Amino acid sequence: MTQGAAAQISNTYSEYITKLPGVINANVVFIDGEIEEVHVLSDTFRTPKQIVRDIQSLFQAQFQKEIDHRIISVAQIESELNPTSKHSLRLVIEAVTVAKRRDQTDVEVTLSLDGKMYIGRQSSLKDNYDVNRGIAQATLNSIAISSDSLQKYTILDVRFSEIAGERMSLVCVLISSPGNVVCRCSGTAFSYDEDSVAIVKATLNALNRRIES
Repeated sequence: MTQGAAAQISNTYSEYITKLPGVINANVVFIDGEIEEVHVLSDTFRTPKQIVRDIQSLFQAQFQKEIDHRIISVAQIESELNPTSKHSLRLVIEAVTVAKRRDQTDVEVTLSLDGKMYIGRQSSLKDNYDVNRGIAQATLNSIAISSDSLQKYTILDVRFSEIAGERMSLVCVLISSPGNVVCRCSGTAFSYDEDSVAIVKATLNALNRRIES
């Protein structure tokens, strides 16, 4: 492969990568006609692991090429266009801590809004189903602390399913307003091998519109 041909293919690959959600810029490096490095600049809306998997899926589906995740590097910066920027109206996930003790599991979810931290806590049993509910409820507790709303949030159910070959978290939330007005909201988020974070994201997804209003 000539240097000019490699440059042209590199530009084509880079253009496709920049179409992926969260990607700002990309550069594909060829050595001796083979892809040796893929450098990506993204915002912080999605995790580096998610972006790497998107790139691998892109190359497999569009170019029928397998790309080793180890040659992909992702650098992230805060973007003014990023909907999860700390200066936006959306809560940002800062940390999820699950501490399993002898008789119970203590969950702590830290969210931020405009630079302020809000920590929600919840204790649960040790089985996985109750721990997952505890993560979702801790998320709701953090949301309640960050908001002046009189609404109450309760987790009805947390489950995992598979769609398009990917593991997905599904969360159902009950919202109770003054006057005994109740409604149910659902949210989803892909796991990408991070179940606890997926539960938090699915919980936020269920309430995003209400949080912003």
